Amino acid sequence: MGFYNGARVVDDGLVFAIDAGNSKCFSDGATTATCLISGYSVTGASGTPSSGTHTKNDANMPAYNSAKGGVFDFNGGRGMNVEGDLGGSGSGAASWCVWYNKSANGDVGGSTDYFFDARNDGGNWCLSNYQNHNVNWHSALEYNDGGSYVANPTNGLFGDEFHYLVVTSDSSGSKVYVDGVDYTSTADTTNSCDEEFGNNFRIGTRYTTSSQWEGYMGVIKLYNKKLSDAEVLQNYDAHKGRFI
Repeated sequence: MGFYNGARVVDDGLVFAIDAGNSKCFSDGATTATCLISGYSVTGASGTPSSGTHTKNDANMPAYNSAKGGVFDFNGGRGMNVEGDLGGSGSGAASWCVWYNKSANGDVGGSTDYFFDARNDGGNWCLSNYQNHNVNWHSALEYNDGGSYVANPTNGLFGDEFHYLVVTSDSSGSKVYVDGVDYTSTADTTNSCDEEFGNNFRIGTRYTTSSQWEGYMGVIKLYNKKLSDAEVLQNYDAHKGRFI
């Protein structure tokens, strides 16, 4: 798509994209980002939303940082909320993609910090880094039962450098990729996503604005389909010159 730098990214099934390095999305001093697909506002998250109703809190909006051409700076306990219903595929297929750096607060491996969190009528799902350098993926009602999809790709995933994390899911199960490499074989379970993105979607924080991300996020994308291995690698190649 035209608003990205480098090689062409996969646009089939793309329902949400934000990039602090794109002036149409975000800029220094801004308190709202704009989704480059839907035009929805992305604002500082506040409190616990009810029925898709959110209170904007400018103080919780990540700051702009000029690193890597522009990234969202979550340091100090920040989080974002998407002001709109992102819907879903209707089949439970989805993919979550983020360029991230977890270096800033030095709390590596000591807490659970959230990439994404969503709550809908049937359950919830979330994606986090959980204490021991894990990528932790909870899907729908499995969350309440303690079930999770955990991958341990390598140590160093949450150090002072950018990585590209992708989780893809459909009724057949989920996959976890880091920097274009499939690490599914390291996972504990084969949970699948059966929830739509919905209208309670948060970035860098939990539903209750807790366990907030400390560090940076670059390009963030959501798809209403399960990306293939080749498509994950295509998106990685499109941005690696900027982030690596």
